[in-house]
Amino acid sequence: FGTPAERDVFVELIGVSGVGPSLGLALLSTLSLSELIQAIVTENARVLSLTPGVGTKTARRLALELKSKMAAWREDAGVSVATAGGPPVAAAAEVEMALLALGYTPNQVAKAIHAVGQAGELGSVNTNDSVEIWLRAAIAHLSASQL
Repeated sequence: FGTPAERDVFVELIGVSGVGPSLGLALLSTLSLSELIQAIVTENARVLSLTPGVGTKTARRLALELKSKMAAWREDAGVSVATAGGPPVAAAAEVEMALLALGYTPNQVAKAIHAVGQAGELGSVNTNDSVEIWLRAAIAHLSASQL
């Protein structure tokens, strides 16, 4: 594990019924630590199920069993789950659903949103048209990566 925080989250993940060490590692590999904690705290089963091997049922179980633990742990550990590097939480679901409707795989969608946020192509996304901006940038990234 890269940080003690990742190790602590891993221990909590494998404590959930149906989540073993390999699935816990897959969750930490697919999503960044802040994305994972935010998905659990906001009960976003769709983001959690982007991980290979995590279905909707397991994602809901993770959110249900860990929501309060992760919220408290996040405050104690000082882990920020700000949306830097990704769209605002409300916009993220819309961007994700639009890309999935366009035929992209959940893995491609997660990577595109992450890549666009990391590239800093968008700067501050706080306006009403943020969904459109994120969607355009993600589509541009996906199109460029397929060439």
